[in-house]
Amino acid sequence: MTKNCYPYLLDPCPPEFKDRPRYDVTIPFENIIYIQANINYSIIKQIERPPEIFSITLKELLPRLVAKSNQFIRVHKAFIINLKFVISYNKTSLVLSDGTIVPIAKRRWKEVAQRL
Repeated sequence: MTKNCYPYLLDPCPPEFKDRPRYDVTIPFENIIYIQANINYSIIKQIERPPEIFSITLKELLPRLVAKSNQFIRVHKAFIINLKFVISYNKTSLVLSDGTIVPIAKRRWKEVAQRL
């Protein structure tokens, strides 16, 4: 996994930062399967790519994702998922297309059930 520090994750990097590889990181939001929190870092799992670590919290990242697409939902304090990659679910967990099992927080179940 690579660790990146950036202000521009979901948007193209401005030209003045193109010479700084740490900042020139753009991930297409439609390729994100899920994002897992790790203290003040986020591990982003994408389709057919290794996970990448970024120095941003889920709290900071969620509004940026929702502004791009309504397919993202926070299902647990440690997870944001892309709804289009959900294969099955029950009251306590989701199974994603890559086989990952993600827990659903009790207090978030109602919102998750409505969105699915």
